[in-house]
Amino acid sequence: MQTCHPLAGVVRWINERELYLTIDLLGPRDPEPEGDDWVRLDRLPDRVPELIDRLSAGVCQGHRTSAAAFLAGDLGLQVFGTASGIAYLTGRAPDLAAHLVWVRVHESGRLDRLAIRQGTAAVLTGDPMARRPGVVVLPTERDLDLWLARSAAATLDPVTEAVRAHTRFGTRPQWSMMADGPHAVVLAAADEVGFDQSEAWERARRIVELVNHDRPRVVPKQRPFPLALSGRPVHRPERVFLVRGGCCFYYKVGAQKCASCPIATDTDRETQLRTHYEVPAPTA
Repeated sequence: MQTCHPLAGVVRWINERELYLTIDLLGPRDPEPEGDDWVRLDRLPDRVPELIDRLSAGVCQGHRTSAAAFLAGDLGLQVFGTASGIAYLTGRAPDLAAHLVWVRVHESGRLDRLAIRQGTAAVLTGDPMARRPGVVVLPTERDLDLWLARSAAATLDPVTEAVRAHTRFGTRPQWSMMADGPHAVVLAAADEVGFDQSEAWERARRIVELVNHDRPRVVPKQRPFPLALSGRPVHRPERVFLVRGGCCFYYKVGAQKCASCPIATDTDRETQLRTHYEVPAPTA
């Protein structure tokens, strides 16, 4: 990984934290990631039948719609979410052109790692990297978000079409699942660095809405779930959690609905979140 690249610092920062993301930043002449478990995104549509079968047989216990939803959710997190988090934290965005991006497929069929080849990066006016070759300079955050959203849509549309053709799980619900990714990553990044989470939510929402730049793809249905938790810093006791825009149907095979499930009750959601995130009071 070349440290002079505009994304090098933030990639290192993400990899050092527990954000459920790991990124490999490849140099222009570095070889592709090794192994059949790595799939370049322009080749991913051809692998959709295999991935759906693998997810269905393992994680989703025969439920193919759930498998399609899991695949969309993983793409949203690893690809769209990671890029959105980078843009939010740094004012810089990676080129998500399909031939520059790889995902690693776990034996279960889940996508668990991302690799991006150094290519064009977009930055804001005034960025010290603005004079580097291969850098696109944009005047506003909205322009940066639109540049990112266009790239994400162009790369992910062929995958959604392949999933629809193979499973009949439509492109709209797939994009609804993928839209969870920017919300989840931007919220997590904001909490990690202590930024305003309401502003972070609005930034993620705008990035998602800009996916519709050329045609309707998604109506964002995600909603914030703020919760004051014991053990948090005194000046920011509340954390904003994501209620997802679509259901992955895992509750049909799992023990319960997850805390972010849109069809879970807020009472159950709060109980789960407090159990997981609250620091127990010290015993006497």
